[in-house]
Amino acid sequence: MAITMGLAEAKANFSRVTSEVNRTGKPVTILKNNKPWVVIAPVQHDAVDVAIDFMDEYSDVFSELAK
Repeated sequence: MAITMGLAEAKANFSRVTSEVNRTGKPVTILKNNKPWVVIAPVQHDAVDVAIDFMDEYSDVFSELAK
């Protein structure tokens, strides 16, 4: 079952909504004017792993850019 809520409710309870998404792993569709607008979804761990690998691979470049 898809979880949906209005934008005002999501805004008022953003921390609770994101905690619930993270806890359950189920995305929440946010409605604006009763139409789907955005989806809040948990990060897929594969994407995090790819980002970490990328950062590790190019750490020397990032170090130079930080100077």
